[in-house]
Amino acid sequence: MLNRRMLLKGMLAMPIAAVIAGRKTSRGEPPFTADYGVASGDPKPSSVVLWTRVPEAAQPLGGGTIGVQYQVAGSSSFEPGSIVIQGEVATDAANDYTVKVLVEGLEPATRYFYRFVTASGYQSVVGRTKTAPAPDAQPDTVSFAFVSCQQFIDGYYSVFARLALEDVDFCAHLGDAIYEGGNPFVARPFREDPVGEARTLTAYRQKYQLYLSDPVYREVRRRFPWVVVWDDHELVNNYAGSVIAEQDPQRQRDAYTAFLEYTPIQPVMPLSPDGLPSVQIYRQLSFGTLLEIFALDARQYRDGVVCERDILVKGCPELDNAARTMLGQAQRDWLHTALAASRARWRCVLNQMMMMRLAVASASGTKAEGLPLAALRQPVQIDQDVYVNLDAWDGYPHERATLLQWIADQGIANVVVCSGDFHNCYAGVLKPDFTNPESPAVAVEVLGGSVTSYGATEYFGRDLTAQARQIIPRVNPHIAYLDLKYHVYTKVDVTPGHMEVSYIAARTVAQPISQTFLLQRLTIPDGEPRLIVS
Repeated sequence: MLNRRMLLKGMLAMPIAAVIAGRKTSRGEPPFTADYGVASGDPKPSSVVLWTRVPEAAQPLGGGTIGVQYQVAGSSSFEPGSIVIQGEVATDAANDYTVKVLVEGLEPATRYFYRFVTASGYQSVVGRTKTAPAPDAQPDTVSFAFVSCQQFIDGYYSVFARLALEDVDFCAHLGDAIYEGGNPFVARPFREDPVGEARTLTAYRQKYQLYLSDPVYREVRRRFPWVVVWDDHELVNNYAGSVIAEQDPQRQRDAYTAFLEYTPIQPVMPLSPDGLPSVQIYRQLSFGTLLEIFALDARQYRDGVVCERDILVKGCPELDNAARTMLGQAQRDWLHTALAASRARWRCVLNQMMMMRLAVASASGTKAEGLPLAALRQPVQIDQDVYVNLDAWDGYPHERATLLQWIADQGIANVVVCSGDFHNCYAGVLKPDFTNPESPAVAVEVLGGSVTSYGATEYFGRDLTAQARQIIPRVNPHIAYLDLKYHVYTKVDVTPGHMEVSYIAARTVAQPISQTFLLQRLTIPDGEPRLIVS
């Protein structure tokens, strides 16, 4: 029987299919587009941020100023009487003809449609957004999806094509929405990146334009409000703010400027008038009494990587420095205060990098190089472990332990950390002391795989999921689930009684459209920091 959800998905699939069918897929595909689409972000009960870029054909000659009218309506047809808010803003070449406006005075938990028009006749596509429930509202459910890591040259956005068919309240992007580098991990990329390495404001802007040349990406930005944070590739690989601020402050400023220009995020205005390359993006958003979101900035305030390298390496004495920080003191204090003050049933932390400990054991107990896939039959001692990625929270063990112990001491329940960056799916529990089997679980972490960026299967040339499921939990018993093969988005359905997490995977990203399927469903019960793998 054809139910409402099936009918809705069928109707939505038609424009997606048309978008994909109309695109060019050859190596000669133009890197830029005649239309950059629209987007919305940071949904609150009475406000939302709207975004667009005036395409080149509608820009005034000589880089002059152009007025852009925005309209917000209760109907996608914008018939008379349906427009609830409208206004006009100016943009010019100094902002790369991007438009970003904070629209206030909206009704909570309401679907709106929006568009941009100019006096010269340009009219954008119609965007769709939704405000958050009122602070005292008690919604039965809130649903959202999160993604990360969408390297343009590593594949097509078949994951986004499926995500666009969902009926979620908002989406979250955990970073690496662009990649500043120009070199692929394989000799033959799926798509071309003519921009190369971005080191200037112009090049960073061109990166965003390149990614927006994909119509499926534009469509998924158009359909939902987004909560966006950055990771490292919005600036440079393994970006650490305390390091880059000294080495190349102009590059930092240029990357920040382009990010703010092309992302529907508050603050609406770009960098501060004093010209300092610093902007606060950590923030919280509430969805009634059911869910509160805490979006972190794990890059701008962190100390740099220590030890001889960051990948597959034994620990070093510098890791024991209790002063090392990923969040910085101000953000850490904010997170503590905000978590303690939250009265929501569920508290979700949007976090760029894996917070769980992830180590592998060297078969010899001394060799620190290479991924061991043999000679491991029993759980090993901690001093035999090789850390997989010290750019993640494993590189900041004291700060991690302090945060998790503080959550335990305060008795804060239903904390779920949603993470990205690692390009593969992992899920498990978080403990103040991962080296102590008696240390209790205090929170849950769900790490989503990448949209396209290469994961373990691409790196090693074969699917190692089966072996990893045998080996990794022996050293990391807090990890309940992992997958090293598929590219996914992660859907989260929140109710008072539980949080249900679904990994939705694409069969392939080697072509623009792909079959998708439910890879795994996980359940987090109310009041219990544990995962049920179904």
